[in-house]
Amino acid sequence: MSWIGKSVVGLAECQPRPTLSQEVASLLQRLQTSVENDRRDKSRTAIPQLFNLAPVPGNVPEELAQEMVVIGKDISDRGIGFYHEKPIPYRRGLLSLDLPGAGPVRLEVDLLWCRFTSQGWYESGGRLLRVVSGDFPVSCAG
Repeated sequence: MSWIGKSVVGLAECQPRPTLSQEVASLLQRLQTSVENDRRDKSRTAIPQLFNLAPVPGNVPEELAQEMVVIGKDISDRGIGFYHEKPIPYRRGLLSLDLPGAGPVRLEVDLLWCRFTSQGWYESGGRLLRVVSGDFPVSCAG
């Protein structure tokens, strides 16, 4: 604490300020939501990747067959969640991404739900149906 004239300066400075790493750790702790009634029986893994989403060929009219870039949220062995800027006008889609060391992979997904977020984006999710390309064996959901 220092004195300038007859006033006290620096009272707030007497308290130790948290370090940047402490502030970020506190922020991350507050951002983690606790899910008490999670109906899912499968664990999910974060997948912050960019995917291309396209309709399954022949399933929608030509004017609705638009591709878009989506941002992965999480994935399990049965489903996937992601964010996107516009509504998706089809129910079945192909998610494409390049896996490092494995090349391009396409996953067929049955889109089951969508919700509008408060940030102006959409969050959607669906059931993974099969791997349709890549260096992986073609497999179907069981």
